[in-house]
Amino acid sequence: MKSKHFNIDEIISNFQSLQENDITYPEVSPMEEIHKTMQKRSGQLILECGVRKGFSSSIFVYNSELNGSHCYSIDIEDCSDVVESTAWSFFQCDDTDINKILSQFPEIEKKGIDILLIDSLHTSKHVKKVLYNWFPYLNKDSIIFVDDTDSFNYRKGQKKDSILNQINWDEINEFVINFSRSNRSQISLVQFHKKSGLSKLYKSSNRGELPLKLSNHNRFIGFVSFIKLLKKIKFW
Repeated sequence: MKSKHFNIDEIISNFQSLQENDITYPEVSPMEEIHKTMQKRSGQLILECGVRKGFSSSIFVYNSELNGSHCYSIDIEDCSDVVESTAWSFFQCDDTDINKILSQFPEIEKKGIDILLIDSLHTSKHVKKVLYNWFPYLNKDSIIFVDDTDSFNYRKGQKKDSILNQINWDEINEFVINFSRSNRSQISLVQFHKKSGLSKLYKSSNRGELPLKLSNHNRFIGFVSFIKLLKKIKFW
């Protein structure tokens, strides 16, 4: 394979050295977890929603060439030159346009999805639409990655200080947590807090199963604030 923007051999070597030394550095990309996941699986059909410069694409394709997998990547921008490999296919399209994508890549509907990465438009509304649209095509024991679920680097005083990104990242994270809790009979969630964060959801149900709607168990903010006030003045 050939990656246009990244030295994939150097990246993989860095990942391997971390595993050998059993050390986790806080500045390492959460993409390391995607690499580790790919090493343990073979013959995977991967749907990548969001490409940009092709960092995650390069990791998927590097491993796909080794284990007989194939990565199908979708982006609204033309990213067709970020990777060169027979184990990679790109389609310029809205990642929520199911029918158009399935028409371009019928193998997705035929075989089902083993790994889904959502890393396109960073709003909870869009992430929700992508996940609910593609969920019926996810195979049993498939994995869903949702990138950018930790807003810490965008909080006040941090190096990427951005109130808009903080709000969006927090809303995505809240959605992912609520989704996993609402579907806990078929979804397990693990989160990684490196850089901008990564959420990893394990799906145990069969292909075709539909996700449940989100259930809200949050108490009213006003009521919570009132209880905190009572505790503060020692009435509780």
